[in-house]
Amino acid sequence: MNWLNELKVAYLNKNDAKITELMANTPILQTRDEMFEALAVLEQIGEYAKAQKEKLAQEMRKLKQTKKFLPKQERVQKLNLSF
Repeated sequence: MNWLNELKVAYLNKNDAKITELMANTPILQTRDEMFEALAVLEQIGEYAKAQKEKLAQEMRKLKQTKKFLPKQERVQKLNLSF
């Protein structure tokens, strides 16, 4: 399977590790069609990455809000268990 097809499959499967690996090893594309096709896929991957980033930021905001309402844990004194 060539690089472009692997990239498409990784994107469709939302395989972030494979996408990262393929982008780190981007070959020199030979034809204009390959270049335009790769550009289109990379634009979609960029949109996917932005959506994932926003989703993560939203989850982090929720966690921070939840943390504010949870009671602070009491500090547990260390037990001196010497035998």
